[in-house]
Amino acid sequence: MKARHPRHRARVRGFTLTELAIVLAVMVPLVLFVLDVLGPMLAFQGGLDNRRQLAEVRQAFLAAYRDNPVSVDGEAGARFVLPGGTIEPVVPDPTSGRCASGPATLAPLARYLSQSASTAFRDGFAAPMCLLMTERLARSISGADAFYRVIAIVAPGQNGRLDTIGNCTTGLSAGGELTLCGDDEGVLVDGFNIAADLLRQTLARMQLVATAYQAYFQSRAQADPSRDASINYFASGGTPAERWDASGPMPLSACGAPSPLLLPAGPGPAATLGLSNVDVTDLYGQVMQYDNCSNEVRNPQNADAARQVPPYTASIVTTLPGGNLLRVNAVGAL
Repeated sequence: MKARHPRHRARVRGFTLTELAIVLAVMVPLVLFVLDVLGPMLAFQGGLDNRRQLAEVRQAFLAAYRDNPVSVDGEAGARFVLPGGTIEPVVPDPTSGRCASGPATLAPLARYLSQSASTAFRDGFAAPMCLLMTERLARSISGADAFYRVIAIVAPGQNGRLDTIGNCTTGLSAGGELTLCGDDEGVLVDGFNIAADLLRQTLARMQLVATAYQAYFQSRAQADPSRDASINYFASGGTPAERWDASGPMPLSACGAPSPLLLPAGPGPAATLGLSNVDVTDLYGQVMQYDNCSNEVRNPQNADAARQVPPYTASIVTTLPGGNLLRVNAVGAL
C-alpha cells in the first residue's frame, strides 16, 4: 500500500522592501495632492459651518433676550438669566486658549434653537465655542437709564483655540467691544437696541395713559359747576376733603407707593380712565401703576407746603429691569 503524500500548502509571500518603497513613492505624492486639494475645501466648508452656527446661536440669544428682558437685565453680574436657567460665561483657558463649553452650556436656550443644545455649543470645526459677557451696562434714553448687556459668541476656528497674536488678543471689553485675532470668528448680541426699543415703547404707552389721566382731570373739572382751581380732580378721598373731587370715581392711590391700574376683580382705575388691560401694560409685561397722593406729585396733602397748590400732578409709574422707577407725569389744568 502506497503512502499518501501530504498536500502541499500554498506559500504566502509578503511585500518586499523594494515593493513597499515603490508603493510609498507612488502614494505619498497622491495623498499630498489630495490633501492639497481638499484642505482649502474643508477649511472653506468649516468656515461656512462656523458662520451658520454663530448666526443661529446669536438669533437664539436675541429671541430669548426680547422675551425675557426683566430677568436678563435684572441681573447685575455677567450672567444671562432666563426662567429656565442661567447661562454663565465660558472664557478660554489661560494656557491653552481652548474653550470649555459643553452640552449643558446652552440648555436654557433650547426652545430658541433649531438644533439640540447638546450640539449647538460647537463651531463649524467641532471645537467648543466661548461665551464672553459684560456685566450690566447702562445708557440714558429720554432721561431714563436703559440697562443692557453684551454677549459675544466666539468660535476658535481650525486651531481650536482663541488666539493671541502679537498685541492682538481675542476678547470682549468691559464696555462690550469685541476684538478678534487669528482665525477666530465671533458675533455680538448687543442688548442696547433691545433695551432702548422696549424703553421707548414703554414711555410712549405711559404717555398715552398720562394723557388719558389729564383728560379725566379736565372732564371732571368741567363737570363741576363751581370749577374750583383749588380742587384736585385727579382723585377723591384725600385730605382735606374739600380740596379733593369728593364725588369722583377715581380712587386715591396708596400714598406711600404707587397703586396698580388694574384690580384683581371688578372695574379698576384703568376702566375709569377708559383704558384697556393692554393700554396699561408696559412692554416688560408689567401692569402700570398710578400715584396721585404721594410727596412725588403736587397734591393738597403733600408734606411740602409749596407742593400743595395747583397745578396738581399725578404720575403713571412702572419699574424698569434693574429696579429703577420710571414716571410720566399728568398735569391737571383748568
